Amino acid sequence: MKETSVDYDPNNEKDYKPLEAYGLIGDKRTAILVGSDGSIDWACLPDFDSPSVFASILDPKAGRYYIRPVLEYKALQKYETRTNIIVTEFRTKTGVVRIRNFMPYIPNRKVPTAEIHRYVECISGKVELELLFAPRFDYGRKLPEFELSDWGLRAYDKDEEYSITLLTEIKMQVKENSATARFTISAGEETPFVADWGARTTHPVASYETLRQLRRVRKFWQDWIGNLKYYGRYQEQVERSLLILKLLIYEPTGAIVAAPTTSLPEWIGHSRNWDYRYSWVRDSAFILRALFRSGFMEEGINYFDWILQQFVESDIDEKDGLLKVMYGIRGEKSLPETELPLRGYMDSRPVRIGNGAVEQLQLDIYGSLLDAAHLYNEMGGIITITEWEKLQYLVEFVRKNWQKPDSGIWEVRSEPKHHTYSKVWAWVAMDRGIKIAKKLRIPAPIEKWEEVRNEIQKEVLARAWNPWLKAFTSYYGSSDLDASILVMPEVGFIDVKDSQFQSSLDAIIKHLVSGELPLLYRYLSDDGVGGKEGAFLLPSFWLVDLYAMSDDLQNARKLFESLIGMASPMGLLGEEIHPETQEMLGNYPQGFSHLGLVNAAW
Repeated sequence: MKETSVDYDPNNEKDYKPLEAYGLIGDKRTAILVGSDGSIDWACLPDFDSPSVFASILDPKAGRYYIRPVLEYKALQKYETRTNIIVTEFRTKTGVVRIRNFMPYIPNRKVPTAEIHRYVECISGKVELELLFAPRFDYGRKLPEFELSDWGLRAYDKDEEYSITLLTEIKMQVKENSATARFTISAGEETPFVADWGARTTHPVASYETLRQLRRVRKFWQDWIGNLKYYGRYQEQVERSLLILKLLIYEPTGAIVAAPTTSLPEWIGHSRNWDYRYSWVRDSAFILRALFRSGFMEEGINYFDWILQQFVESDIDEKDGLLKVMYGIRGEKSLPETELPLRGYMDSRPVRIGNGAVEQLQLDIYGSLLDAAHLYNEMGGIITITEWEKLQYLVEFVRKNWQKPDSGIWEVRSEPKHHTYSKVWAWVAMDRGIKIAKKLRIPAPIEKWEEVRNEIQKEVLARAWNPWLKAFTSYYGSSDLDASILVMPEVGFIDVKDSQFQSSLDAIIKHLVSGELPLLYRYLSDDGVGGKEGAFLLPSFWLVDLYAMSDDLQNARKLFESLIGMASPMGLLGEEIHPETQEMLGNYPQGFSHLGLVNAAW
């Protein structure tokens, strides 16, 4: 990873930082963003989808928690090797201070609590630090009240619905709904700070055993990533992406969120701002593929156990699908979309919670899930008969419904259409169902499925092809190009060297690429949403895969190394990127982008 120091002046602070300035820590129930300036600007506690406690990334008045030097300083932030522990180093004219930021992980924890540990130590000299602890409960809508004690303080709302304590040996003051402190730390000195969500009383900070917890969580992350089966030249980048993907898993159920944030914009000042703190079937299935290929099978067992509980056979006649497009992390099927009165990141409004796309029909998700199940089985995972019965319902649903129009992978909010991508994945659903049934040697209507599989392929090759553009297009009868068709060879639908596909690839590169590098827009057509967006990172990783499949390893390596070079100094990727400035856009960090990196590295 590239180590880059950033200059900060506390007396001339900007309202917002670039997304690249943030790192992510978590405890497998939630994840929080820590800025290189020492500020926690996004934290939903105790779970991913809980109302925020700190949300200044979306509005400077929506809460933050920082520890930083009083005077100007240079900040360098990185992860401890092979962990999700963030080390923030402040260099001032008088000395150097280091903070280790982490959340302890307690396996199979039943009580919904969360702890944020910050271990401050002075490496050299003497540094005066300032602390601000300003929780703003419920997305900034509820101001805190405070109770000071000998061991720290408790912040809570007047209805006692929310409560968080800050434990420290440093004396604090309360002013204007915030707690503050100034203290000086000298070489060799160290002091811990613990924010404990849900606690109703304060305790000595020593009782939280921060150093012991640090050693324990360090061992957990290093032991987990030690199971990685990848040994290529991009080891560090693959490890970091997998560690980020692991942070997106909600351990109590096995659900996988698309990203830990909401409403970070796809273009600054515009309205494509969505809540990604939910579990999309498609995104989760793709993430599982990256984990399986890398040697991590347990996550698949947990996710399949959870997702297969979300439907029963009688749901097969539901008009909106056997599966929902996404679920809440506890399996919620209703995720009402509402807007919050916040400024938005860099004044990009609206800020949304919930997601209206949950009600859409997206036929590709069935193929995505069956494809992940097939890979799991191929790599030694056991599919039980009970699980197969559930998977068979998915195949049958696609068999009965593949001819319907849908909203597609990009969740367009215009009229449903016959999206090429969705039809290709309907073909995948039939194909993987056939392969799983044959491997399990279990009775299934294989001939019927093979007939439908062949019918889908024949129809797509005929109806998705635009003879004037000489390309497969976004949907039947369309003249719109779409980067999603780049997956066609990878899933086995068509040979990468097929003339129709190569012609489509040429058209996509000609019309959807922005800038000198092949940074791809998803599409250029109207999708019923309005507003601009950046280049989408995942299709660029798909292009790496295509170069490799075509034996063009030189271009594959060149593009891949360019893409990983755009990552943040800590190796994180957003959903999209500005094609000119290469600034991160969209919810951050994004599972789609990191799984794309992992798969392309192989």
